[in-house]
This record gives sequence, C-alpha cells and structure tokens, in this order.
Amino acid sequence: MISPFANDTRQTCRWHGGRNPRHDDMARTAEDDLLWRFRRHWQSLQFVPHGARLLLAVSGGLDSRVMLDLFCALGGEWELALVVGHVHHQLRGEEADADARLVEALAREYHLPFMAQRVAVREFAREQRLSLEAAGRKLRYRALGEMCRQVGGHAVVTAHTRDDQVETILAHLLRGSGLAGLAGMAARRPSPEGETTLMRPLLPFSRAELHDYARQRGLQWREDVTNADPAFLRNRIRHELMPLLRTRFQPAFDHSLLRLAAIAAQVDADLQEQADRALRDVMRSRGPEKIVLDLQQFWKYFRSIQAYVVRGVMQQITESRCDLTFDETDRILSLIDAARVRPPRGSRRYLWRREVEVVVAQTEVAFSRIHPALPTRLLEIGMRCPVPEAGMVVTISRQSLPPDWRNHVTAYSQWIDAAAVTGDLCVRFPQPGDRFQPLGMAGFKKLSDFLIDRKVPLHQRRRIPVVACSTGIVWVCGYRLDERFKIDATTTAVLHLQAERQ
Repeated sequence: MISPFANDTRQTCRWHGGRNPRHDDMARTAEDDLLWRFRRHWQSLQFVPHGARLLLAVSGGLDSRVMLDLFCALGGEWELALVVGHVHHQLRGEEADADARLVEALAREYHLPFMAQRVAVREFAREQRLSLEAAGRKLRYRALGEMCRQVGGHAVVTAHTRDDQVETILAHLLRGSGLAGLAGMAARRPSPEGETTLMRPLLPFSRAELHDYARQRGLQWREDVTNADPAFLRNRIRHELMPLLRTRFQPAFDHSLLRLAAIAAQVDADLQEQADRALRDVMRSRGPEKIVLDLQQFWKYFRSIQAYVVRGVMQQITESRCDLTFDETDRILSLIDAARVRPPRGSRRYLWRREVEVVVAQTEVAFSRIHPALPTRLLEIGMRCPVPEAGMVVTISRQSLPPDWRNHVTAYSQWIDAAAVTGDLCVRFPQPGDRFQPLGMAGFKKLSDFLIDRKVPLHQRRRIPVVACSTGIVWVCGYRLDERFKIDATTTAVLHLQAERQ
C-alpha cells in the first residue's frame, strides 16, 4: 500500500548529484538535521573512497526510500556512482509487483540505473528446509551481491536502522547467541555470500527519525503488510516484546541493549585477535582444502579461544562464514578433548553438514573439505530445468530471432546457433580439464583459468552451471558464451538459453 504521505517526488531528480538548495536556505529541521548527521557519520567512518560505485538495496519501504534520498542529496558531493537494486521475493503477488514498479519509477526520477531480480523464496525454503525469513534473507543477499558484481560495484548498501539493530540483538539473545551475535550488525562487513562488501550506514538512526524526514520531504514509499504478521519472529519482537520491555521494565532499554552490543563487539574482537595468533601457533599445515592443527599446542589455550580457532579454520576451509552453531562447535571440541583423555588408536571422525570432515588422530586434528558429486541434467526444449545446487532454473526454447536480439543479451540470457549443437544439451557443473572458447577469443582457455580471471571465489566455481553438448561447453551461465555457438550471418535457426535465480 502507498503511504499517506505520498507526494510528487519529481523535484528530487532536479538536484541529484549536487546540493539541494533547500538544505542551505531553510532553518535546521528534521530533514536538515538527519542529512547533516548522515553526512558526518559517513565521513567519519570513511566507508568508501570518492568515486566508488554503490548498489543501493531499495525495497520501496520507508527506510530504503529515505536512504535513497539521502544518497542522492550527497552522492554528487562524494562523487559516488549510484545504482538502484531491487529484489522481488514473489511472496505477495500484486503488492510485491507494485513495490517493484515504485522502485523502478524512483530510479528514473533520480536518473539512476535500475536493476531487479526475482527470487523463488517458497521453493528455496522448501528445498533447503529453511523458514521463509531465512530463505528470503539468503536469496536476497545472493541476488544483491550478484547485481553488485554485474555493475562492478564496490559495495551493497542496505537501510538497516537502529531499530533493526535492537530487534536483531533481541532475536540473537532469544536463540542463545554468542558474543558475535550479541554484537549485532556491523556497519561494514563482507556480505553473507562472501562476494562483496555490505554496508549499513543508517544504523545510528531510528525509524522515527527517518519517518519525520520522509514526511518533511514529502517522500513516497510503500508499506509491507507482512511487517505486521505475528507469524514472523521479528514482527513479534517489534510489536509485542519491545513495547512490553519499554513500558513494564526499562523505557530506555534500547540504549542499554546497544551498550551491551558495543561491549560484546569489543570482547568478540579481542578474542578473535587472540584466536588469530593462536591459529598461527597451532597450524601444522595448510592446503587449499585441508588444514591440520597440532593437538599439543591446541590444548594449551582456553576453551573459548579453541572455539574461535575452530570457527576460523572452518571459515577458511569453506571460504565462507559457514555459521557454525554452538552445538556444532561444542561437538568438535568434545571430539578433540576426548583424544586428550584417551588417545585414539586409530582416528575419530565428525562430518559437518556433508561439507567438512574433521578427523582427530593421536597428535593432530585435520579439517578437510568434502566435494560430493554434482549431477548432470538433460535439457529438453521448452521445459524448465531446476538446478537447485546453483539456485537456478535453466530453460532452452526454440524462438524466432528478434531483430534487436543483441539488446536483450545478458549474462543470463543468450541466443545460440542451433546448427552448431551436436547431441543432447545438458546442464552440468565444471569438471577437471574443462576448456572452452570464450566469445570473442580466437583460442581456447581453461574454464578454471577463466573463472580465476573473473575473480570468482573457489567455493563458488564448482557450483556455476555449464550448458554443454557433445561438442563441448556451450555457455558458462552468468558469464560467457562459447565462440563456436554464436549467431552469425549463416545462422538459420536459433535456440534461446535462459537462466533464472530461484
């Protein structure tokens, strides 16, 4: 639904890239005060250098709407190249479609590039056995990181506020989080998908402050009706728990909780620093997919440091945050402790989520990455082929070649010469020795070298879908077509290949 304060926003595009005269001429108001404090906060943290390209994650709601306005007011001053990114979760039907239309219209009014991706949250949640909240968050960050990579962005910027921070800390507290969880969200950190930097410049500001700013600026935004649905934990925290804490226990509990978060963040950072030094001391060997620790050196440290060391090893092995739970960490440490009480004659093993094998021997513990075989699937004309390992659906169809087909070619949509295809088309994953002829190149290149040149992290390379036929690789989905299958003057029949995020 549209906010009741939905006024015409076309005025904003007139001063995008420069200073808004209203902020120079008017007395200090809520909008001027917020803009001034936002400028000081951004400059004090030195988020990015001048001239950086940023992907602004805009949902259409109040918080991201204000963030967009603030960046457009100061983007010219900071010489920032701004891109608007929107993720459609396909959960709210016409309401979500209206959100996307509003965000696209705002991007046009501010004269900013607009990008959008649709993600299939329900299907992903069912396949991965996740809640809708968790599935939506994972797919959202994945899509934002992908859009940021496509435009060569420096970082993804989200509109999390001080209220979001308090809700997050409470949610972590309820589930029994450690120090890192109690510290809440960091203003700047690697994204959950590990592809780019994630920045949250609105954390010092409350939702009420943003609301006052939006009213005075006459900004247009949309309200997500699911934000009032008590089925979601965050909504119960926001609408039930937080009002109760304020009225019955501590009116200023927000400040108390944020102070706790600051203390937890400092202690967490100190322990992490000690664990980093400890890891260097106890590491016997390190390969790209295996790390071995010396048990005698490992046992010299307190259990809290040992836990941080184990998490650090797991993150290095998986090349991700890996989100090791308390129970999983405790199980690994208990396995290691057992070797001190009763040294094993052989070895003891623990398999973590079918991704990492932990093997405890008499004098060492080894962490090794496991690579289960990934399937190959035949592609049928006109049929959607789900590829859940990559979170994609690949479709191949026969189509007449549009006159302006080149304008519709993207990293995820390609036309190929049907006559160049031999045998069955299939979608698979990279294999040892894979070579192809990247579009525009005269010779062949190892697929692994191509992906390294594209700076694709190692843990992501194995899960990039590859369309192939008997001749070889046809298309590296999301990256490059093979030169041998391109459309030229001799082409008489074409196939359209498309990959969509689930």
